[in-house]
Amino acid sequence: MKAVVLALALGALLNTSIVEGRAWSLGSVVAVVIMGVWIKTSMDRHFEELKEQMKQDGESQNEEKEDR
Repeated sequence: MKAVVLALALGALLNTSIVEGRAWSLGSVVAVVIMGVWIKTSMDRHFEELKEQMKQDGESQNEEKEDR
């Protein structure tokens, strides 16, 4: 959630910048990069959790088969 607020704040502040009379949308680029990194790390974390859960489920199913 902090990344979203940071992206919004930097996007708003940097989009107001004018260099030599020309507006640069640098804030949008920064906001997209921040959100992209945040989404990537979030998805990686969720996939790792899913892998661990699937591994644990597989091990418990193997134990059940051995008990039969």
